Amino acid sequence: MKNRILFFIAATLLSITVAGQTPNASQKNSVVVRGTAIFKQIPEILSARIAIKVQADKYYPCQEKLTRVLDQAKSVLVKRGIDKSVIRINDLAITEKRDYLSEGKFKISYEGNSAITIEETYSIDYARKLLSALQNDSVAFLYTLDFTLSENQKKDLRQKAIAAAIADAKEKAEAIAHSANIKLLKINTITFLDDQMGGYYESDLVQENVLTGRAFAMSKTGAPIPEIDFNPKEIGIRKSITVEWLIEDEK
Repeated sequence: MKNRILFFIAATLLSITVAGQTPNASQKNSVVVRGTAIFKQIPEILSARIAIKVQADKYYPCQEKLTRVLDQAKSVLVKRGIDKSVIRINDLAITEKRDYLSEGKFKISYEGNSAITIEETYSIDYARKLLSALQNDSVAFLYTLDFTLSENQKKDLRQKAIAAAIADAKEKAEAIAHSANIKLLKINTITFLDDQMGGYYESDLVQENVLTGRAFAMSKTGAPIPEIDFNPKEIGIRKSITVEWLIEDEK
């Protein structure tokens, strides 16, 4: 698949701090600049998540029923050309349900839930095989579809975005120094955390995917394949880096 990388340097907040003005200020005058960059690519991976739910009056029959439906679903997928090595079973759970009746009485039943996930490099042939399996009359599927970046894509985009964010911060710091008639001495600190997540987690995906969050239900009545836009939209990696330079007045 031909990838197209778009580069965008976002507007950033610039501020000048001096000693004593903030708790984290250095003992010398400094300038703090935030550089931000986004790189985008067409995602390579088409993934599906199939929800499986069963009910029974007893725990073990419910467990057996869930296992049987999962095996049946996997069999359908493999017969329609999906490689069994990319089929994963997740979130296997049996939970008790209580339906309350009159006078404090209740009926106990059990619900089994699981999910099958499939991730594969996108191609027209793979998309056709996947939709053909999901349309199968023998199993009623409830599923979602997503385009996602491959791990190699994420690594490549993150490296490029980090380098560009630092370059962006440097360019802005030099512009500030020139305009304010000050001299940049050296980098004092570099902060590489996402402020929006409290500084403990970095959420760097910029999602532009038309399929994300859309669920499709296939019945056993042989309903036609839904019309789905299989033209993946670009997904980006955003990186923001805050750099503090020690400064002095130009002499």
